[in-house]
Parts: sequence; C-alpha cells; structure tokens
Amino acid sequence: MPYYIRARAYYRYAEEQLAAAEEALPQDPARALKLAREAVERAIRALWAIVQVEAPKEKPPIEKILPELEKACEPWLAREIEKAYRRIEELQENPTPEGAREAVELARFVVRRTHEVLEPIIGPQETLSKHRKRFPF
Repeated sequence: MPYYIRARAYYRYAEEQLAAAEEALPQDPARALKLAREAVERAIRALWAIVQVEAPKEKPPIEKILPELEKACEPWLAREIEKAYRRIEELQENPTPEGAREAVELARFVVRRTHEVLEPIIGPQETLSKHRKRFPF
C-alpha cells in the first residue's frame, strides 16, 4: 500500500478516535483518556507513514517512531507531539475529569497539526468532510 494511503488511513482513524474521545468526555473520563491517547498514536503513525516508502513487515511501537518524527515534520512540532503524548500517558495513570479534558485538548492539537502536515496529501478538511458524507469509507 503506498505511503500516502497509509497516512490517510491512519489520519482518518485519528479523527475517529478524537471524535469518540470528545463524545466520551462528559460520562467516562477514563475512556476519553484512552481514546485521546489512541488518537494521538494514530496521528503519530500517519506522520510516520509519509516517510516510509515501503510498508514495514510489522508496525513498530510508538516508542520507536517518536524519535523519527522529525523526518516527517518540523523539529519543534515533533517535540510538541512527543510532549503531548507523554503528558497523556501521565494523565492516564490517575484518570480525572480535568485530566481527561486536558488529554482531549492535547489530542485535538496533535490531530489538527497532523492534518496541516498531511494536507497536501489528504486535501483540505472541508473537502475531506464533504467526500465522507457522499462516500463513507
């Protein structure tokens, strides 16, 4: 599968996980935290996919991908994404409603920035949403 298709798929999953985290936030902070972390992980994998010409035989763990993020985006953004991921991990250790809100905000930041990096590949957000309504995938 070409790199851009993998990147688009991971990004779509990140969006879905973020939407689920936002939905779970009022009733289930622990679930919202878990979904926020998954959204960030998918966004990280989307960025990683754009620098992988060929798909690896196995998906590497996030810990192996994080040091390579600078190949896919600006170094400052790679650092911010890693900080967000680490903070969500910390928040998951002791789930609270406030921590869940913070985790969802961090996930929003990461997913939004990931879209900015991937926009030349996946297109503008409005176009993507319009096509999803017409052709759900």
